[in-house]
Amino acid sequence: RSDKVSQDLYSVYGQQLVYFSERWRGYVGVRGDMLRYDVQGREPVYGPANSGKGHDSIASPKAGLAFTLTPQHELYLNAGVGFHSNDVRGATISTDPASGLPADRVPALVKGRGAEVGWRFQPSEDLTATVALWQLKLDSELVYVGDAGATEPGRASSRRGIEATLRWKLNRAWRLEMDAALSKARFRGFAPEGEGNFVDNAPERVFAAGVTYIEGPWTASLRLRYLGSRALDTRNTVRSRSTTLLNFSGRYAVNRHLTLGLDVFNIAGRKGNDIEYAYASCTGGEVVSGTCNGGVNDRHVHPMEPRSARVSARWTF
Repeated sequence: RSDKVSQDLYSVYGQQLVYFSERWRGYVGVRGDMLRYDVQGREPVYGPANSGKGHDSIASPKAGLAFTLTPQHELYLNAGVGFHSNDVRGATISTDPASGLPADRVPALVKGRGAEVGWRFQPSEDLTATVALWQLKLDSELVYVGDAGATEPGRASSRRGIEATLRWKLNRAWRLEMDAALSKARFRGFAPEGEGNFVDNAPERVFAAGVTYIEGPWTASLRLRYLGSRALDTRNTVRSRSTTLLNFSGRYAVNRHLTLGLDVFNIAGRKGNDIEYAYASCTGGEVVSGTCNGGVNDRHVHPMEPRSARVSARWTF
């Protein structure tokens, strides 16, 4: 497609904190968003039919409640409404330029509803740990379409999971960070024929950890990232491979202006894919000759960066 798109998003928000007692506190808030858009199709055949102007608006209320068990322990509950935006060209489209067939329009803003309940442990300013159960429901899921290289609105979805975080300042120089999450993502309702209810490419197990050293002009960090296997199609018949990545970063401030840096990526030299999709594809020649016949179903990947190092110099004025 060839289009000229103009869009403006206007937002207002307000929030009120309430202290019910020494142990109980809460808040209520609301955010309002209005999106205006103007799509001018530049394709000679379907451009005028797919052009148009419009607007969409949404109100997003939220509220939260926290209870202090002890000075170190706190329970909290949050709930609210949010949104994600779709490609506004989908809000004005009437004809699919690729096929010439009528196309369904989609809303520019899609509502989501979420909630979490959690526990926070903070015995001192140097140590904070949290554990939370959460749920998120979207009226429409954005789904990647491989042959188009873009996303399109999909079915309504529901996600739920558990997350844990740790922030620990061990001493003046050393800091430790850890994040872990388990989640389950499914489309809601009955699946169309030939499809399932798994949300493709939705992460299921994630873990990240990092240790940082800061002393005088020296700064160094070592960070680990683990991304577990996930479904690549809605029936969960094809799954990605899990990946583990370890990176190092170091900085030395020569003076107030000059900082030297060294970054080492994929220290362990692990092999894997940063991105994996599963869909049917054809070669360019097959598309032109009309012999694609639906393409060949296979994985489409972007491999992880091999072990590599970069040096840098930054001058601050």
